[in-house]
Amino acid sequence: MSDHNGPRRGWWAIAGLAVVVFLVCLFAVRFTVGGSGAVDAPSGLTTSADANGVKIAWTGVSGADGYQVLRDDAVVVYDGDTTTSVDDEALAGKHRYTVRAVADGVVSASSSASEVTVGSSWGAYTPFVGQFPGLLPQAPELAGWKSIECGWTLYGFNDEMGRADDGSGEVLSRARIACDSNDVVLSVAWLDSTQATDTVFAAASRRSGIEAVKWRFGTGYYDGAKHVIHLRPDNHENTWIGIGAPDATKDQLLELANSMPLE
Repeated sequence: MSDHNGPRRGWWAIAGLAVVVFLVCLFAVRFTVGGSGAVDAPSGLTTSADANGVKIAWTGVSGADGYQVLRDDAVVVYDGDTTTSVDDEALAGKHRYTVRAVADGVVSASSSASEVTVGSSWGAYTPFVGQFPGLLPQAPELAGWKSIECGWTLYGFNDEMGRADDGSGEVLSRARIACDSNDVVLSVAWLDSTQATDTVFAAASRRSGIEAVKWRFGTGYYDGAKHVIHLRPDNHENTWIGIGAPDATKDQLLELANSMPLE
């Protein structure tokens, strides 16, 4: 005699299993994200943006082991135990930040959101540009000393790997910025090491018609053929600065060099 209840029992077993799975998932979510057992959500979230990124701060929560900061409800930009953070990877535009507290692996509900608008930045070049707050514009859309406008350059010196056929094959520069205005052309390079700095200036000294010079912040070389002066500042380690101006004399270029805000 056939058992007509077999299929029915199978369907009831499947339905029962689905209910159990649902309840387990609900229980897991409840007790890991803002459910019972979670500490309070952080409060007092503030955000502000500058050339170095988005600065984030909030009020700590009693019992919390750490905190998670989310950008645009999707990207965790901080996971740690302090109540401040900096997001230096946010792209230009408006962003929304929230913060959650974590205690014993349980995540609280999110705080109230704080929105901030991020301007364009120098990205990976920001630490380099930040060494020259009076000289270089601290954001690409701003102007710097002598109304210069700047952009990063992707090519290296003639004596390193790059476009030159007779390059050494060594990487000498970490970053380079090229700037100009109606009055002056300025380049600043952050070199990889003291040895790299020595190599760059030694190469400059070997050019035809080069003259060694001293200026307010260090030493350098004047290239009369190109109306350019190569400067090595004593107060900025591993830095090369080039200044040029149409038909400028050595004295005129030295006067420009001595007026640069490098303190």
